[in-house]
Amino acid sequence: MVYFTNRLLLVFVLVNLIPSSKSILNDSDVEGRMDFLQSSMDRMEHRILTLTKTVNKLSKRKKDEHVMFYATLSSDTVLNINSIVKFNEIQFDEGADFNSGDGVFVSPVSGVFMFSWTTLTYSGKSIDTELRVDNIVKAKQIISLGSSAGSIQSTQFVICRVNEKDHVWIQTGAGFTTENFFDHLFKGSKSSFMGILIHVI
Repeated sequence: MVYFTNRLLLVFVLVNLIPSSKSILNDSDVEGRMDFLQSSMDRMEHRILTLTKTVNKLSKRKKDEHVMFYATLSSDTVLNINSIVKFNEIQFDEGADFNSGDGVFVSPVSGVFMFSWTTLTYSGKSIDTELRVDNIVKAKQIISLGSSAGSIQSTQFVICRVNEKDHVWIQTGAGFTTENFFDHLFKGSKSSFMGILIHVI
């Protein structure tokens, strides 16, 4: 309805812009005016379409340039082998691409990312973790503490290419230990997972 109304308004404006004649219009005059009106409307529609595409492209570029998340564990967690670590406290998520329910990040774009995860555990415990991109291991991290080590945290960084719609997560390894003890908090330190888009490909 709005589009139809706009076309009528455009026709009205264009008709009034065309010099009027006191003489009786013949068929060729009418056809000439109609051709002029149609040509003017076509040009106007093309400009509107071009402007709309430009705005959409700029909006998408702005979203693409700001992809990042940071999540932590809310409680002590013990996991068996091959288990996804569900970082269920979202501290920051630009773009809402990290799912705190399953601990998985879904990339909205193809690009180069930096990922980092921190594991915190305590005396006599072990943690074996790995970063996976669409189920392919990109990096690993192992902590194994002695009986009097106290609480220790370790952080691993990785830079890798991720395709649009790829799933990225942290999970426990397959063989180092069957009991991975994650301490969620020690003097302000937490087990965590983060990712930042470096640039779009």
